[in-house]
Amino acid sequence: MKIDTEKIAALADGVAQDELVELIDVEIATEGPRSLIRIFIDREGGVRLRDCESFSRKLGAVLDVEDPVAGPYSLEVSSPGVNRRLSQPKHFAACRGKRVHVVLSAPVEGSRNFRGVLRESDAEGIGLDRDGRVFRLPYRLMRKANLEVTQEELFGKGTRRR
Repeated sequence: MKIDTEKIAALADGVAQDELVELIDVEIATEGPRSLIRIFIDREGGVRLRDCESFSRKLGAVLDVEDPVAGPYSLEVSSPGVNRRLSQPKHFAACRGKRVHVVLSAPVEGSRNFRGVLRESDAEGIGLDRDGRVFRLPYRLMRKANLEVTQEELFGKGTRRR
């Protein structure tokens, strides 16, 4: 099954601009005979269900006309969530000073799993502070990276969730 991933991302970006939201990520997977297109959008203050619905309707219509997917597909549009995936240099730049979790495909100084505070980012990778020591982690080795939000950050210090 042929899927033009770059075309889907470009079409989604165009709809994002029309809808005044930021295109965060595009994931494409195959589930049996169908393709699954997952789109993550965001905006200042967060996205609401109606934002996702509107984006899905508009992108679905564009995909039907442009036909970048050979065969049946499902389209999902959602918020990236609080522990959002980080996949592009701009995502990392926006998260400086925050806690992140990075899993590497090959070890850096004997470790593939890093949790710490993102101190710096550039076109090649990031500097992650783990227990007072900054590790340089190149994007090319990153298998997975996510923002880590604590309950305290979500609900405030001293607040207990029930």
